[in-house]
Amino acid sequence: MKKLKIFLLIPCFFISFIGFTQDEVNVGDSTALDDMKAQELYNAGIEKFNAKDLQGAMSDFNQAIELAPNFDKAYFNRGSIKYQMGDFKDAIVDFNKVIELNPDSNNAYFIRGRAYQELNNKDAALKDFNNAIRVDEKNAQAYYYRGGFYFLDGKYDEAIADYTKAIKNKPNYAYAYNDRGSAKRQLKDFSGAIKDYKKAILVDKKLAFVYNNLGSALRNNKQYDEAIKNYDKAILMKNDYYIAYNNRGYAKYEKGDYNGAIKDYNDAIRLKASYVFAYNNRAAAKFKLKDYKGSVADCNKAIVLNDSYAAAYLNRGIAREMLRQEDKACEDWNKAASLGLKNGKTFAQQSCN
Repeated sequence: MKKLKIFLLIPCFFISFIGFTQDEVNVGDSTALDDMKAQELYNAGIEKFNAKDLQGAMSDFNQAIELAPNFDKAYFNRGSIKYQMGDFKDAIVDFNKVIELNPDSNNAYFIRGRAYQELNNKDAALKDFNNAIRVDEKNAQAYYYRGGFYFLDGKYDEAIADYTKAIKNKPNYAYAYNDRGSAKRQLKDFSGAIKDYKKAILVDKKLAFVYNNLGSALRNNKQYDEAIKNYDKAILMKNDYYIAYNNRGYAKYEKGDYNGAIKDYNDAIRLKASYVFAYNNRAAAKFKLKDYKGSVADCNKAIVLNDSYAAAYLNRGIAREMLRQEDKACEDWNKAASLGLKNGKTFAQQSCN
């Protein structure tokens, strides 16, 4: 999920009243004067924020709060600035005050939830997103981020329901279409995923990751040529997109273009030398081309990068068997099995004593 940029500062405007001269003038008490001054500082803070002077805006909001300790909008906007500056703990303190003063502030619940999310406090974040939705059932962003938690927990149906509500309340929500597509892909609904990714692209054609995801859904649906075209678009938009290179290589591999796959895996590794999946995938392509020594070498690199990568042990064992290194092959398959890979156990039972 992308980080949300908060632009929720709430401007206030003054209305000038025309007065008439009288013999006696009641200036008013000091509290009223403090409130007026606080409002002036608040408006100045808004102007400075719009001019990207965050520190200046912060100073004005601080002074406004000193003069008017119950000025909820000043607390909210100061908390929003702290959030943008990455000071999530202090932002939460300000949003706590906003909610104390105004329990129905759905924006305060939502941004406080995002701050908790940044601090990896899932329970508190989820509670705040729930409250934001309770106060405003049309809060598309709260549905979207709550859906993200469901997705990460593997609750794909619940995630889809929240993404759907986000889209209902914000029909041009490209990220929600994308993430709903990814949830559908997890449920093997590849046709539904393809439709959602295409809708996301209709809304925003500049999101490279959506083309990558669409490519993967098409690849899952065995539409390899269309998949490759979408990976091409992702790479054209983001030429250092090593994940898209790897995924395009996998589509070419499944299509039977092993040399083309290797070329893409080479590019993925060139862009990220520690990309373990590309080494393992390149090993598989080399195996198909009967380059068994090259396959073993790539599996070795994958294992050096991640010594718990079960698939690399399995594949190295298969390549070693072709090199007549049966004992080493069995060692690899048993290792893969010990790491929880069922195929490792199967190979070991079938080929090893």
